[in-house]
Amino acid sequence: MFHKQRTLGEVVGREAFKKLLGAKVRSSDGVYVGYLKRVYIDRRSGKAKRLVIKLIDGRSIVIDPNDAVLNNDEIILKSKIKVSVSDITGELQRLEQAVKELRGIRERFLDLDEALIAGEISKDTYACFRETLEEKRKQLLSEVRNLLEKLEVQLHRLEEERDALMLKLSSVGRESGTELLKKLREVRETLVRVYELIESARHEMALEMELDDFLQSYLRA
Repeated sequence: MFHKQRTLGEVVGREAFKKLLGAKVRSSDGVYVGYLKRVYIDRRSGKAKRLVIKLIDGRSIVIDPNDAVLNNDEIILKSKIKVSVSDITGELQRLEQAVKELRGIRERFLDLDEALIAGEISKDTYACFRETLEEKRKQLLSEVRNLLEKLEVQLHRLEEERDALMLKLSSVGRESGTELLKKLREVRETLVRVYELIESARHEMALEMELDDFLQSYLRA
């Protein structure tokens, strides 16, 4: 079937590849395994040299463009890839905690600013506390970015699982569908939590970027 479809090795142009970034990637057996994260393009030919696929188990793999074919808006790999599906409960809890910690640090920044303005602490003390908080903030931002990347790829997997369960439910009887319905509810509840946490984390990241912009402007003034 693959010889009838265009491989990514035949695609030309940076704009064309930009549109493909984030596209769902499936193994040769049709199973969703991840998404297209990055494309390295040859400057002369405009063709892809290699593809980076982010897998649902958190790994990133490099694929030859000629080993991946386009199927509408999805990418099908010519080989079968096995990925282990991990429980995302721990990652959700850590993301929630990291977001709370970022909020706490932002509040501490405000407290420090007020204390300095009020003359309650010296500039040296202020600088020392601020440097410590900034280091922690950078670590948390890096962790949140990493967790978001992992959860976004898991989000696609959960959506796939939900759609498959709904399809099965439409073709079975009431008795046979009881367990499927229970599983569908569980998947939907997890999806809602993932949606909410991702949105919350993105909002927090946006606020942190605004803080960075403000600090840069303040330092240049």
